[in-house]
Amino acid sequence: MGDMRFDTVLAAIDAPSLRSAVAALRRPARRLARGASVLRGGSSQPRQFQLVVDERDEGWTVDRQGDRHRDQYAEGVLHSVDGRVEVSFARSGTVAPSVRLLTPELLSLWGSSASFVPVLVQRIHGHWLLVTCEHERDPADRVTVVIDERDGVAHRWYGTTEVTVLTEVRVMNNDEPAPPRPRFSRLSEWPALEY
Repeated sequence: MGDMRFDTVLAAIDAPSLRSAVAALRRPARRLARGASVLRGGSSQPRQFQLVVDERDEGWTVDRQGDRHRDQYAEGVLHSVDGRVEVSFARSGTVAPSVRLLTPELLSLWGSSASFVPVLVQRIHGHWLLVTCEHERDPADRVTVVIDERDGVAHRWYGTTEVTVLTEVRVMNNDEPAPPRPRFSRLSEWPALEY
């Protein structure tokens, strides 16, 4: 884990090397993921989602429970309910934050233009990396992300407004067709912690 220092308070200057180390954990691939998100405070029902992210072709699709449309990014163009707009792959995930779980180095928590910066990395239960980030103006304002060291994917994100959990992640075959829009069944309970 070259540039990762564990159980040590980090400075803002450490953020770029940590970001690079997180990106280096993952091989670019086409991945399918399913999960759920819920607003913090527990007053809303969890919403499930399905996404496919292809880092090699810099494209993705997202289907969310309750939405009639499919957000999609391909060939430099974002297609969302708001229409189409040209944007970079790195910035395309703003309309679908769950996409960034498959590319956690693109989450807005690595300093500079982000409001949050990593302050602590801990290894929990063997291969999970718990990254705690604090707001640059208020150190008490924190978010966390849990990254699987084996695949470089963030499986849990505790953001300022919502919690997002991946329940399934797998690499897709090159010739595998994109999955159809899913039919989401109602969640009977929040996904269990699996560290």
